[in-house]
Amino acid sequence: MPTITREQISVAFFDLIAGAVNFTATSRRFVHWDQVNETQMPFLTMLKTGEVRGRQSEGLPTLTINAHVFVYLSAGMDPEDVPDTAMNALLDAIDAAVEPSGADALNGNKKTLGGLVSHCYPLGPVFVDTGDTDGKAVAAIPFQILVP
Repeated sequence: MPTITREQISVAFFDLIAGAVNFTATSRRFVHWDQVNETQMPFLTMLKTGEVRGRQSEGLPTLTINAHVFVYLSAGMDPEDVPDTAMNALLDAIDAAVEPSGADALNGNKKTLGGLVSHCYPLGPVFVDTGDTDGKAVAAIPFQILVP
């Protein structure tokens, strides 16, 4: 069986999330929200935040890749708008994209990024600033990717 690389996993993961929404712009290289202008929003970027090596009960080595997906959105400053509405739609779309479907749903109900990993899922607290005070919204969504 060929070795699966971190790069293959990163590309598959980013493509999955980028396909969740019609983002105006995306970058696999982390971009801070202050560097994104309103014409580029909604904007998607990600940051690999670490790796953990471990062992399964069978003694096989495993790798856990931790990453954060960042979504930037122009919330505007219209007091009649509810910025939370647009952010909720984006978060729901990302959740739907990582929901197991097809073969993944049939084979253990796990998102496998096309069979590259044993599981890919959001895990942990999601930071959300809906942009009520300054018109720029941001969400940081933590993910774990389990590699057999």
